Amino acid sequence: MRLRFAPSPTGTLHLGNARTALFNFLAARREGGTFVIRIEDTDRVRSDPRHEAALLADLAWLGLDWQEGPDRGGDFAPYRQSERQAFYADALNRLRELDCVYPCFCTDEELARDQAEQRRRRQNPRYVGRCARLAPVESARRLRAGEPAAWRWRVPPLGSLGWNDLVYGPQHQEMVNLGDFVVCRRDGQAGFLLSNIVDDCAMRITHVLRGADHLSNTGRQLLMARALALTPPAYGHLPLLVNRGGTPLAKRTGATGLGALAEAGYLPGAVRNYLARLGHVYAQDELLDLETLAGGFDWTAINRSSAILDPIQLDHWQHLALRALDDAAYDRWASQALGPEAPPGLPALVRDNVRNHADLVEWRERLAGRRLPSAAAQETLRVLDARLREYGVVHAGEGTLADFLAGLRTHHPSAFPSRQVYPALRAILTGSLEGPELARIWDWLGPERRRLAFRSIRAAPVPPAPPEAVPPGCPSGQPSG
Repeated sequence: MRLRFAPSPTGTLHLGNARTALFNFLAARREGGTFVIRIEDTDRVRSDPRHEAALLADLAWLGLDWQEGPDRGGDFAPYRQSERQAFYADALNRLRELDCVYPCFCTDEELARDQAEQRRRRQNPRYVGRCARLAPVESARRLRAGEPAAWRWRVPPLGSLGWNDLVYGPQHQEMVNLGDFVVCRRDGQAGFLLSNIVDDCAMRITHVLRGADHLSNTGRQLLMARALALTPPAYGHLPLLVNRGGTPLAKRTGATGLGALAEAGYLPGAVRNYLARLGHVYAQDELLDLETLAGGFDWTAINRSSAILDPIQLDHWQHLALRALDDAAYDRWASQALGPEAPPGLPALVRDNVRNHADLVEWRERLAGRRLPSAAAQETLRVLDARLREYGVVHAGEGTLADFLAGLRTHHPSAFPSRQVYPALRAILTGSLEGPELARIWDWLGPERRRLAFRSIRAAPVPPAPPEAVPPGCPSGQPSG
């Protein structure tokens, strides 16, 4: 088995792209096959070598190991489409000889008017066939005159195509619905449909897992492979990843990039386990290594519905991945966010309460710096009894938390129920109502920080003592009996 991932270096690798790469990698690894990286950089305007370098770095960070690619070579090099133009020119010449394609001289303005008219008539936009009706001598004359032309596939008006999709099962397309599609653009660059199928066949790719937005392209590519006497791969199409609002992920709309997650402190194992379960089910709920993920991967088990990105689930896998780190590895991870001068013991203190580097920085600011209390903590502090603050200013530097609470109960035996004291102390000491065990926070802060925390907050006035109860029928202020 030979599978590939073929990104365009026009932006960052978002999570939808990363899942496609991961699924191809897992399928190849499960069967002991080959995983290939091919760079589809035919977009001269938007392709950038820096994007290519970032793509390869992101895939390596995720833990994917490819056997062939632009950085490693292989038996089917080169692995950049910008370096494979001779292959496409040869294929186009063969298609011309077979009369499978014809030159199209339509301008962008003409094509836009045609599509607008089709939309007005509520028709599916496709090429109207204007240049297909030109006499061959007229087409040849215009080509000799240097008139720019794209090359379109001459789709037969009758017939149909059928194939079996690895994910969606049996598929069927009527020829009449395909429309005469572009094979080569006016600038001489081979279009995606031609370059993609030529490269897959030349590189002997046996299986392709790609986004469901390419499902409509499959029939067109099978037509070209048949005409060129090539053996196409088996195709499987993955339901798209969507945001909570149902919008598909896209580079141009700022979809979360894999590199951004790495910079935020997410671990490769967490991201792998999260992506592997987006539309695919594993029997095990625990964190799995790459080999186990590959062993349990099955493209026939991929859900055909769109998968929704859920940051809560990503944080769940990040929590498990952080727990799996040994102490030295966790400290290295924390130092990436806090630097070598992190407050001693802070990373270990908050280990169960962080998911990324931003969480670590926030806890440093809460416990060792200055940070405004959360909204919930502010509300707790707004109604804080001044007696708790006054007691803390004097006694917070003494002993353990248990000693402090025992003294508080002695001085104010009925004023502070435990359900009120603990949230209040958390709000005072950390500016939050959540976090590590309060006793551990107390010990880590030490006497001076605790006193400072109590001195820096304001408290509500001490409530007046309740009036002495007067028995019914007795004048106010008069003793009974």
